[in-house]
Amino acid sequence: MLLVCAPALPVLCALTLPGSARAQPNIYVDKSASGAGDGTSWADAYTSLQDALSEARTNGTSDEVWVAAGTYYPDEGSSANPDDRSESFRVESGIDLRGHFSGDEQSLEDRTLARGGPKTILSGEIQQDGTQSNNAYTVLRITGGSAGEIHIEGGAANGTGPQRRGGGAYVTGGTLHHAVLTGSRAKRGAALFATGSPTLEVLRVTGNHATEAGALYFSGDASTVEHLTVAGNTAGSGPSGMYFIGSDAAIEDLAAGPNATSAVAERIQVTFNPVTVGNSLYEGGSYSGELDYTVSTGDTTFTTSGSTTAEVPISDGDDLELSHGDPEYISTFAVNNTDTEQPPFAGSGFPDEPDYQSSSTVSIPKTDVVNQYQVRGIPSTSPEGKDTKSTYGGDLGAGRWTTRDGYDEIKGIITTTRIDNGDDVPQSVIDKMSEEFSAATSQMSFLPITQTQKTFSEVEDVFNNRGVNFNYTSIDGSVASNNTTVSQGYAERARSTYSENAATFDIREEVYESFTGANNLPVYTSDGFNDDAKWIPRVIYSLESQNTF
Repeated sequence: MLLVCAPALPVLCALTLPGSARAQPNIYVDKSASGAGDGTSWADAYTSLQDALSEARTNGTSDEVWVAAGTYYPDEGSSANPDDRSESFRVESGIDLRGHFSGDEQSLEDRTLARGGPKTILSGEIQQDGTQSNNAYTVLRITGGSAGEIHIEGGAANGTGPQRRGGGAYVTGGTLHHAVLTGSRAKRGAALFATGSPTLEVLRVTGNHATEAGALYFSGDASTVEHLTVAGNTAGSGPSGMYFIGSDAAIEDLAAGPNATSAVAERIQVTFNPVTVGNSLYEGGSYSGELDYTVSTGDTTFTTSGSTTAEVPISDGDDLELSHGDPEYISTFAVNNTDTEQPPFAGSGFPDEPDYQSSSTVSIPKTDVVNQYQVRGIPSTSPEGKDTKSTYGGDLGAGRWTTRDGYDEIKGIITTTRIDNGDDVPQSVIDKMSEEFSAATSQMSFLPITQTQKTFSEVEDVFNNRGVNFNYTSIDGSVASNNTTVSQGYAERARSTYSENAATFDIREEVYESFTGANNLPVYTSDGFNDDAKWIPRVIYSLESQNTF
């Protein structure tokens, strides 16, 4: 729950500062020092704050890091990578970073903290060329410990993922106190992005710009905030001041400028149900592994498997994104709204096409997000052990059947007369054709397929009067063949033909391929159809028409 108390203007130097001179060792930083550079005294101070913090993180003791006046950049020092935008000053547990020293103090109380006194600046201007777009993504990161009496400026979190949040500071724990945050940019949280349970005390936040929302952005946190001034910040589409999403931040003593706006976003409860296409056809009744998938918004990213219900934080204008990198599944996957719609294969008639499909990332605008989704993954290995993409990938894009011109079923016709000469087909051959037609269509039993018998001239009448959603199988004197006509991305009509003395195997092959629109599939043997025969239509009808992967 967010608590905002009566406003009171915080002044950087007017409140009691945390801590005093302690028995723990100090590490000194002064960029103008010329001594040994080992941080043991002001004379021998580190000239790089990064090197001092590196020692503090690794020496096994708790340290106060005292930093003299000057401007410090996170890409400077032997422990940093020059011009690397991902470099940040990192404060962890056991570190107490303090600034605003002249460089000769023996205690914290010796400092001059009044306006006009020494100023310690942490800057993201790593190129020092006056161009902000190539600055460090985030100037200061605090996961524990404490940092205070500093100015933070010039961050540019204009990257992707986490590198678009918290241009000035990214705080997940510990304490940031007595700090001025100014002149930074980010998509969200231009001055500061807070998550976890940090403490923020006596902060002045001014002159920052968020391309989306919030000089201060609180996400999934339980921050404790006291004495906060927010003024003169700007934002592209959202509030310029503070933005809260899934936040339990408690704020006391807030002074907000006249144009500082704030907003509270929401969490949406979403259930994700992964489905493995053709799962029951695999040996043992299930595929070897469940689909691992990733859910992302601008405020969260998590990878999971199995059915998952989550309170997903999502801001106005943001997208809910789903992706996967599971090597046991091909990259192409589908996502279906199962909150307000039936999933494919659940009802009668032709299965609906997926609501979303991608070989990389499915993006769903917040305005379209519902409370339940099915995530359909296609195994990289078929039930018969074939490699999905190399064996079948080029044959599954001929177009699926769907309701056309009001016809919500496929009219299957066995012709009782030959195509080539009009002669009657012997009843024994008709029976064999009908039997193999039934065997082939049973592999795609979810499709609405009927079977009837007509002369070939009657088939031509059906073609002239109907034209769509029919399939006929006939005898002629030519080589066995099949054909599927596609229009507007969907199968329209199909045929299979063979000679009167064709083997059962040949009839089965041509009929099956005329319905799937695919050719030369290794799914039929002299003993019948194998498990891939049922699996392939389920793959086809799990994806969009004219699919390629």
